[in-house]
Amino acid sequence: MMRIILGLVVSLFLQNGRATPEAAAGCSDPAMVRAAEEALDQINDHRDEGYVFSLNRLYDVRQEAKEGGVEMITLMIDVLETKCHVISRRNWKSCEVKEVGDVPVFGKCEASISIQTTLTLHNFNCTIQQVPAVAIVEACPDCPTAERLNEPIIIETANLSLQKFNKETNLPNLFTLLNITSASMQWVVGPAYFVEFTIQETDCAKASTDVDFSQCRLKNGASQKGFCSGSHTTTDDGPEIKIPIEVNCSIYKQTSEDEKEKSKDAANHRTTDKTPTTQTPTGSVQILPPPPVPIPPRAMATAKNCPGQKRHNLGLRTVKL
Repeated sequence: MMRIILGLVVSLFLQNGRATPEAAAGCSDPAMVRAAEEALDQINDHRDEGYVFSLNRLYDVRQEAKEGGVEMITLMIDVLETKCHVISRRNWKSCEVKEVGDVPVFGKCEASISIQTTLTLHNFNCTIQQVPAVAIVEACPDCPTAERLNEPIIIETANLSLQKFNKETNLPNLFTLLNITSASMQWVVGPAYFVEFTIQETDCAKASTDVDFSQCRLKNGASQKGFCSGSHTTTDDGPEIKIPIEVNCSIYKQTSEDEKEKSKDAANHRTTDKTPTTQTPTGSVQILPPPPVPIPPRAMATAKNCPGQKRHNLGLRTVKL
């Protein structure tokens, strides 16, 4: 009986109310894949830190009947980090997955959802970790490998990159460093360091002279945030020579909570065949250290036709994501 109810509910979600008698609840069922995609949309929308997750595969599906006849569905979703930061608010389908040369990150999200006329994400729990360096070196010996974010040279690279951005930008206010989000090193003519970091607009005008940057405060109200990539290379022959810093930033206007709510209300009014979703999901993202090689086996999937097919394998031989 439970499976019949689930089939009808998922069919309603897939076909806008036109139920069909057959609806599988496995990882190869298009309705379940679509549910996983939409759940991931909502997970990414809810997050304020880190990179946008991309769906690699639906690993497992579980179901449980709750009071009031509501059918809760738990999705186990395998994810990969993309090159987009969540402050960009880009959809994961338009973002490139980090490849071997980008220090890839993989993980899984457990998402609890219910489906009536719309899909509602109730809570989620994600764990992510970098691909082990040994697996990257084996697949690509010359690719960059990860560095610790708190290394002095990494902090220096981020600060020098930000200084160059503040000097060259045409934006009216100076920006300050928020978080270093990724760091790696590669040997070129010497050690080359690569960083990615977030920045935020301050109340210090760029046109001001003799600015004490330490006294600049984050701008109140609507402000701008940015996501930057920077690099810093040195040579190792003779006296250290620092090659000019490279930096590239994308700037995004941040909307207030009131504006976000108004945008959601407007979207709900435009969509006549959907019931407005008011519940705010709860969730967390835990960052784990890189796993050992080979990666320990995980719990087997329990639903039929699970796990689903992978969308990416990153060309790794010793690590099966």
